[in-house]
Amino acid sequence: MSAVLGGIVAASPANAAITVNTNTDCDAQCIVLYFNTGYAGSHTVIHSDTPDSGEGIYNLEGYTFLSSGNGKGQGLKNNAASAKARIWGINSSVTVYYNSGYSGPCDKFAKVEGPAAYQLKNTYNENASVFFRNKTVNQNCADFG
Repeated sequence: MSAVLGGIVAASPANAAITVNTNTDCDAQCIVLYFNTGYAGSHTVIHSDTPDSGEGIYNLEGYTFLSSGNGKGQGLKNNAASAKARIWGINSSVTVYYNSGYSGPCDKFAKVEGPAAYQLKNTYNENASVFFRNKTVNQNCADFG
């Protein structure tokens, strides 16, 4: 996938798309990554247009924190300290992974009403990929909802 900062990244399947921007008012199926603990500093929103589609960003390299605030312009990969999410339904989740390629320890957000991590646990400043999917069990994940 090619990354377009602040734009859309085409993804499979079924012409699904991932949008990356600063709009924290997404209606559902998004995660907001913050540069600082406590939902502070610059942020970037990763939004999936298709619920439970099994899509994400395989490698956060090349993406940056986009909004104003501490950390603006810094690389998104390995710099997120906190996160908030909005999820389509009870069988959905969004997971932040320690490694590129959706592997390694992770922080999973699965609760519909605003799951949040004041401070990421397994991926604090070590976040490399993000994936939206039907909720699955991963023993290496910290569960935020």
